[in-house]
Amino acid sequence: AGRENKLGKVILQTRQPQHPVLLDLIRPNGYQIYAQQALLARKQAELPPFSYQALLRVRSLKILHINEFFSALEEFIIKSSTETMLILGPISAPMEKRGGYYHYQLLFQSLKRQGLHQVLAALIAVIETLKIAQKVQWQLDVDPISLL
Repeated sequence: AGRENKLGKVILQTRQPQHPVLLDLIRPNGYQIYAQQALLARKQAELPPFSYQALLRVRSLKILHINEFFSALEEFIIKSSTETMLILGPISAPMEKRGGYYHYQLLFQSLKRQGLHQVLAALIAVIETLKIAQKVQWQLDVDPISLL
């Protein structure tokens, strides 16, 4: 797409050439306008960068172990859900089963980073006491790039 002062050429392939977002982006200054609108929508929805997220990913060869793991965390999840801490899930990942493993996740979202980190520290402490945690693989992703 161009080097230094040389003009580049970008080719977009789409099944929806009349999609409003695409039409906005190809107009002069379209990206700036789109970015402003997208940021406004994210602010109104309290999504990053206007809030903070962490994703607890859990996988196991046996769905029973995942269910037991999240059941053991149920009291913690209920207690930690507040006006400033939104906890969504647990739900299956978009690709629930990959490589023989079941994949589930739990999303934490807060308007305050400090509050999020306090809950995550408490979560880790609880998980470390659970016997069932030895039968699953879990990962905590702070500021996840993707929710997949």
